[in-house]
Amino acid sequence: MAIYMFIDGVLRNTVTNAPIPEGMRLYRTFKDKGRVMLLCNNKERDDRWLRENKTNLVDDLLDSDPTSEWPALDQVKKARGSAHVELVVTADPELAAKLLELGVTTLMFLHPIYLTEKFRPDGRQGAKSWDSIRNEIVRQQETFVEDSRIQ
Repeated sequence: MAIYMFIDGVLRNTVTNAPIPEGMRLYRTFKDKGRVMLLCNNKERDDRWLRENKTNLVDDLLDSDPTSEWPALDQVKKARGSAHVELVVTADPELAAKLLELGVTTLMFLHPIYLTEKFRPDGRQGAKSWDSIRNEIVRQQETFVEDSRIQ
């Protein structure tokens, strides 16, 4: 099993840099069952942060390309090119919607305390991306039902 998990928003609070306990537990749960690759923005800094927070036995730490237009999406695409991506864990609803469009199984990690305000339905920026995620799931389900190869 190969699971890819983003550090920012899942394991680490992007505002305070503190670990998110529920995200760390989720990581350890997946790690007990298989390989978990961590997706990061700065490999050297994030490796140090992980060790400081008692996460030493990391399967792999995949750095992003800062010149990319959408670094997180490109990280997953690159991972898909070299290995089977069974699951991606992210706290970014826009990324999750795009991954669903690409057919990647995605787990949204949303914690009300640590969730970035721009993604909260009650946030001042008013980003309500749940509709687009729901619409994509419905579209994929309809495509699956209408596929004549599946009975």
